Amino acid sequence: MNNKTGTDKISTNQDLPSQVKKWVEEQGYSLEMRVAKKFQENGFDVSQFDHFVDQESRSVRPVDVVASLSRDIGNSRIVVKLFVECKYSAKDKPWVIIVTSDKFDKFSFFSRILRGRHPSNWLDIESLQGRIVAKIIQAIDSNSDLDLFSIKNPGYVVAESFASQKDHAYEAIVQIGKSVEAHDIEIEETYKQTTQIFDHSNDLNISSELGLFFSIAIPIVVINGQLFESYLGINNEIEASEIQNGTVLVPYRHREINLHSQVILSPVTVVTEKYLDNYISLIKQGIESILSQTEAIKDVIEFEKSKFIKPTDEVDF
Repeated sequence: MNNKTGTDKISTNQDLPSQVKKWVEEQGYSLEMRVAKKFQENGFDVSQFDHFVDQESRSVRPVDVVASLSRDIGNSRIVVKLFVECKYSAKDKPWVIIVTSDKFDKFSFFSRILRGRHPSNWLDIESLQGRIVAKIIQAIDSNSDLDLFSIKNPGYVVAESFASQKDHAYEAIVQIGKSVEAHDIEIEETYKQTTQIFDHSNDLNISSELGLFFSIAIPIVVINGQLFESYLGINNEIEASEIQNGTVLVPYRHREINLHSQVILSPVTVVTEKYLDNYISLIKQGIESILSQTEAIKDVIEFEKSKFIKPTDEVDF
């Protein structure tokens, strides 16, 4: 009897690596590794160690993958970050995006950052991230590169089909949405801290030394399974068709001080692992277009610097 038990233990231990491998796959860790590798192979700086502070629970949460491209302009830097949530989806539980026939304007991809403002009003946008994005997409729009960020069939619900309990699709959208909102808050705080230093200086030439850090966050969810979109077709019949990527517009969770302010919609892109190579190629092209708008970026830098130029008679000696 003891020998049989020992044999069973050996057999179990020998099978343990395959069991661990299966568990890692089902938890999504191997998907994170593959996604990170694909971005690295396409020239992105990649981190799998980023975290953010959940603004609701105040707990620290991880971001699966952060892939970024950046550019230095003088002593300022602009970076575009892709915050990526990786989700393992069971073969028998494809994700479904419920899409609407409603039409949104061509700037809706950046609606979270613009806070409902038109890019032409960039000077009136409160956040630094909003001002830089508004100025850049004005420039991009003039050469049609804005088409790279078009939302064709906007969705308003994403769900894991046939799920009886926990909906991993909803969970992923909420998680990645919180991460970019935390990023927005952190970047704005960094900007305020930077400008406070210069604001209290009596150096007349201090504005020439002002270096700004612009950071633009884009949320993405990558799944290793199938993705569908569903909509109301002709004769009021429900239609469903397989897609490889789609966009869900979800409410921006962080409200303004004015509780009666407009609820902003925040776009989240869902991409299948099967389509990831194609998506990376397209989004990289879009990001490179953003980073290449040097004149627009310089305009914002000069505008920010102008806030700290003091007339001689205002300087304390």
